[in-house]
Amino acid sequence: MAEDKISQRKEDLLEVIFEIVQEKGYAKSRDIAAALQITPATVTDGFKRLSDAGLVNYEPYGGVTLTDAGSRIARRTKDSHLIIRRLLELAGVEAQTADREACIMEHGLSPDSCDKLTRVVTFIEECLSDSKMNHRFREIMKDPKDTMNH
Repeated sequence: MAEDKISQRKEDLLEVIFEIVQEKGYAKSRDIAAALQITPATVTDGFKRLSDAGLVNYEPYGGVTLTDAGSRIARRTKDSHLIIRRLLELAGVEAQTADREACIMEHGLSPDSCDKLTRVVTFIEECLSDSKMNHRFREIMKDPKDTMNH
């Protein structure tokens, strides 16, 4: 059951647990509640559901850790988020908007699509290291509205 398709809410919870554990070494419900802007009770309910699904190790009134299956899902979700956000930023989307929209899109991305997008982003970034290609890319990416005003 652990690797079956899980809900967007559970993926978000796993991703935040993953990020907080990387930062602090442990995750408490209050940290997760603050990060997701939800109540601690909602987090506790999520912990129970994730524990039942074999995705976290949960101790009531204690911390939570990810199981191997939970870590895989969290890492995949995080990788999808990062690559979509970077692609949006390369396309000229403002960083905060790119981050918010990547959070929406990350959930439907398959591992294969994430891998392919990663290669596309890597290629674009390599091309941008060439000044001629960088200039051409910037020309292509200019907002048509900006050129109409000049």
